Amino acid sequence: DDLAQLPFLTMCIKESLRLHPPVAVISRRCTQDVALPDGRVIPKGNICVISIFGIHHNPSVWPDPEVFNPFRFDPEAPQKRSPLAFIPFSAGPRNCIGQTFAMNEMKVALALTLLRFRIL
Repeated sequence: DDLAQLPFLTMCIKESLRLHPPVAVISRRCTQDVALPDGRVIPKGNICVISIFGIHHNPSVWPDPEVFNPFRFDPEAPQKRSPLAFIPFSAGPRNCIGQTFAMNEMKVALALTLLRFRIL
């Protein structure tokens, strides 16, 4: 319950995962033909490689992509970007089944670490 009261902690973790995703690249085999917006088609059976690192550092999606800015994930100021612009745990039916656990573990570890410091 207390972790929910730490939104800035969550924002910092998400920004860290954006800059340094745990998995940089994933691949998927197309189970059906996929039509791209420009009219090209990816045939069924092809393997597509998705660069999570590339998506997370794309300047057309993330202004100043190399700058650490936790406010990109401020729940008070939602952004107009695709939900697939931030996928540190992949997306869809084959995403990480432990992503909620992993996020909670990171929050606990970081919160406990910060408790050991005091601000002068």
